[in-house]
Amino acid sequence: MNQDAWSALAAEYFALGSIDSAEAALRSGIAAIPESAQLHFNLGHLLRSSGRDRQAEAAFERVCTLDPLDQEAWMQLGSLRYLRADHRAAAKAFQRAAGLAGPEQLSALRLAGFALADGGLPADAAACLETVVSRSVGGEADLQLLSQLLSCRLERCDWHDRSDLVARCRHLLSGGGVPAEPFTFLLLGEIGPVEQLALSARFCQSLLPPQTLAPRQPGGASARRLRIGYFGDIFHEHATSRLATGMIEHHDHDAFDVHAFSYGPRDDGDKRRRWLAACDAFHDLVGLDVPQTAAYIHAQEIDILIDLNGWTGNTRSAALAWRPAAVQINWLGYPATMGSRQLADYLIGDAVVTPPEDAEHYAETLALMPHSYQPNDRSRVIGAIPSRRDAGLPETGFVFSCFNRFLKISDEVFAAWCQILLQVPGSVLWLLDGDAGARARLMACAEEHGIAAGRLIFAGHLPQEAHLARLSLADLVLDTFPYGAHTTASDALWCGVPVLTRAGATFSSRVAASLLQACDMPGLVVDDFDAYVQRAVTLARDPEAMADRRSRLARNRLQTPLFDTAAFARDFESLLRLIWSDHGSGRGTRPLMVARET
Repeated sequence: MNQDAWSALAAEYFALGSIDSAEAALRSGIAAIPESAQLHFNLGHLLRSSGRDRQAEAAFERVCTLDPLDQEAWMQLGSLRYLRADHRAAAKAFQRAAGLAGPEQLSALRLAGFALADGGLPADAAACLETVVSRSVGGEADLQLLSQLLSCRLERCDWHDRSDLVARCRHLLSGGGVPAEPFTFLLLGEIGPVEQLALSARFCQSLLPPQTLAPRQPGGASARRLRIGYFGDIFHEHATSRLATGMIEHHDHDAFDVHAFSYGPRDDGDKRRRWLAACDAFHDLVGLDVPQTAAYIHAQEIDILIDLNGWTGNTRSAALAWRPAAVQINWLGYPATMGSRQLADYLIGDAVVTPPEDAEHYAETLALMPHSYQPNDRSRVIGAIPSRRDAGLPETGFVFSCFNRFLKISDEVFAAWCQILLQVPGSVLWLLDGDAGARARLMACAEEHGIAAGRLIFAGHLPQEAHLARLSLADLVLDTFPYGAHTTASDALWCGVPVLTRAGATFSSRVAASLLQACDMPGLVVDDFDAYVQRAVTLARDPEAMADRRSRLARNRLQTPLFDTAAFARDFESLLRLIWSDHGSGRGTRPLMVARET
């Protein structure tokens, strides 16, 4: 028999529903004709259709070896690699497909761009996506493509044509377009809370399954501990984990049965070990897809499931749409609405980040903590503080700092920073290093504003204790806008460094304001950039005022609610009890707030 005959036989078995016989026919054909790319390709399709993705991937790899010009095989290989989150390997396969003549060329280039972006290569991703945009029929590109390109540009501080690109995205949003993901739009000052809700809701619609899992009956935890689950990819050395680990360790295990559901990296670091020790059960879901994840959590009979990721990188929050738990909560990892009550019943915030009067901006019901929504780990260790010279800083001069990711730095924020540097001679701006292209662009932009590039100092990444130690050398942290500092603001305040922030209308722009209120540091929250620049300059020119701020922060650090980890855990548990009580009563969700201690 030739390869066509073996393929035809397998197709006939497949049509009759006999998958095993179809596979046997193809494998017999391959045994007879091992160099047949066609038979390996058909086997790959069969394996993929029956859910054996890793075996299918091996089959398509064999096809690509036998016939490197098979564009569809490269596409299949890229897709399978993408599904298991091997983004860079997926990009290589898509790029090979894009380099071949055929109908999938532009689609392959687009997918390569998305894979490169998810793989942490924004420059390469932008190059692919810009090519696709330029070749779009009639110059019209869809919102998923443009929003992904915008994300890559922001990651690299590439602000050229920014206004035009944002305007095109907003035009497509107004016409019902669905973004690649909502997170990028939290970074834009042009997108207010009403528009954030609308675009997130539209994004969610494509994720909702045809039916949900069987609902749990209310009140099931009355005779046992309340079973809560933390869900995310953060159970390792991760910014969100640094915030939450201490609070988790203070849970009352006589009242709460604590579970963690992890789909993130399996490391053996301190954070992972602490989560494992602090939870009653730790579930590793790395190998599961979204429906399997939902089914697994549902089988654990979780009362309250708390999503720690939301629409951020490497998210599996779509599993919440299947309703795997009785009550579902959006907390800590995503500072905005998830867009649908089917995913989350409540969003945990506080009166600063989510004022009660803004409840209409959230699909979820607001559940408010009494001080700040953000936990902190009081046990974090600050290492030995280095000299300014050892930290790469000049011996003298005021040190402004911002250790936020580059993608949070907008052109408007950077222009304000340059105004501040111009008015404070000898001062420097200390930034966390990142993409080399972004670094070069920031230095060039500084010079355009009349600031010598050498006044920007870029700090490399360090282990947490060493990072906190060097951060203590900063004089004043300058927050970004509209997506401000979260963990980095807590880091600074824990090290005794004041943070100057501008608060806006969105959750993501108010986080530092919430933290400052929780540690009783008034006067460091402003409403616009003029006040932001003026306040920074005034403080930098007045050593006594700065010394007063630092001494006040040093006094407050261990006396105010922000870093009282045990008290935060008690308040958080009280809020969970209120939420569960409402669920059991059948009243449905209503706005909730834990009372402040007097």
